[in-house]
Amino acid sequence: MVGALIGTALVSGCSAKQEANDTLPTAAAETTEALPEVGPADFSVPDEARTKDAAGAEAFLRYWIELLNRQQAIPAGQPLRDLSLECRECLRIARIYDEAHAAGRRYEGGRLSIVEVGAPVMEVDAANVPFIASEAAVHLVDASGIAVESLDAAPRLSSGVTLLWSDANHSWLVASMTLG
Repeated sequence: MVGALIGTALVSGCSAKQEANDTLPTAAAETTEALPEVGPADFSVPDEARTKDAAGAEAFLRYWIELLNRQQAIPAGQPLRDLSLECRECLRIARIYDEAHAAGRRYEGGRLSIVEVGAPVMEVDAANVPFIASEAAVHLVDASGIAVESLDAAPRLSSGVTLLWSDANHSWLVASMTLG
């Protein structure tokens, strides 16, 4: 009997006329701040590389390697400086790219790729990510297309990167990098 009364109360409660709500809930996007732009305008750091966890650190590493390849093709070093924190190797590479550009030279080949990534070692605001890289043969050529410098391919470079989290950018930045 008690069950029948509860069932009747539930059914009758559902059949009562309800007025529609005049306002819609606010969209989640309105309450979530947009991430600040980080990286070159046409090649910004992707959202998956902007999380403060192991997956974000690995995604940032993969973005960084693609950024190195992109900037070598231009060549231009400023975006590397913008996403590093006085990283010696990063500054050296940026300088080399800028010098090549100033001399009217360009790179042919030299694509850097990731062969394998180890588990990131996470700290409070840092991540150390070991990886194996491969670099294709590269030629630095002058304006007439003549090679002025060449390097052979390096199929397995034992490498690593140390990333530091930037609250201001909501992104990782490179503190140090070793290739080979």
